[in-house]
Amino acid sequence: MYNLVVIGAGITGVWSAFMKKDDVLLVEKEKSIGKNSLSSLWSIMPPLCGEFQDLCLASEKDYDDVCFNLGVFCKKTHILKLDDFTGKGKLIGKNEVRTFEPQLDVDKAEMFENGMFVEGSEFFTRMEDVLNVETGTEVLRINYDGNSIKSLETNKGEISAKYFIFSTGFLTKKMFHEDISLFKGHLIRTKKVGLNGILISRNRIAVEGRDLYLNGDSVNTEDPSVIYDELRETVSIISKFLRIDTSTLSVLTGFRTVSTNGKPLIKKVSSNAVLLTGYKFGFALAPYLAREGIKLLGA
Repeated sequence: MYNLVVIGAGITGVWSAFMKKDDVLLVEKEKSIGKNSLSSLWSIMPPLCGEFQDLCLASEKDYDDVCFNLGVFCKKTHILKLDDFTGKGKLIGKNEVRTFEPQLDVDKAEMFENGMFVEGSEFFTRMEDVLNVETGTEVLRINYDGNSIKSLETNKGEISAKYFIFSTGFLTKKMFHEDISLFKGHLIRTKKVGLNGILISRNRIAVEGRDLYLNGDSVNTEDPSVIYDELRETVSIISKFLRIDTSTLSVLTGFRTVSTNGKPLIKKVSSNAVLLTGYKFGFALAPYLAREGIKLLGA
């Protein structure tokens, strides 16, 4: 019997297992961890976090520590918003913009200095190396003993534990009948162009790590197929500012699980199990969700 079993190896599940480490099993139905999370932009943009801005800033410290200790590429960087200014950042003119991004030809931008990018593929690879992970394992049934979960029936057999964390993302609706919505997004990957920070225009986002990544569309649907009009819109918007090589594009699709009130869902589903999901910027708040879930369990 394990002390803790974490179900779902997306970003929040991985953080939950990492924070406990000892006598923890991380269970994932896919063949590798982080499959859905890898379609995210892997960036923390506190100005977009609204009321959770301070928590997003705190998460940057958690990611910074992991990047340093596990050898994951990450960078703290500026954010330049090119339109729809919020009034919360610093308004800078053309000459100052070019000191941050020499290739940009814009009259002004709203700048924030508290962004962060993490190379997601490296993050999950390093995490898989240090965690006790069982991939290709699908939960078929939850066995209860009164108000407690006794064990999980999986395609590979029964798994018992003292505590359980369900970080099940888009499967949450099916498993626990929670009133949540699924929003599909696309991650576009192409050749680097020398972008230094995070660029935002009309809710489309560009950031550069090992490659150039574009993201920002969000469609309320459960259909996993690519929406090509959204891809064209993203490329069209960002191409006004950056020279994008459209001959080398690759695309990933994934789902964000969003609660009805837009706030993170941190909820006990039995006396010894919690459910963690529900926030549209899950990558940014994952360390917080994991920490709060473990605290709620008393594990």
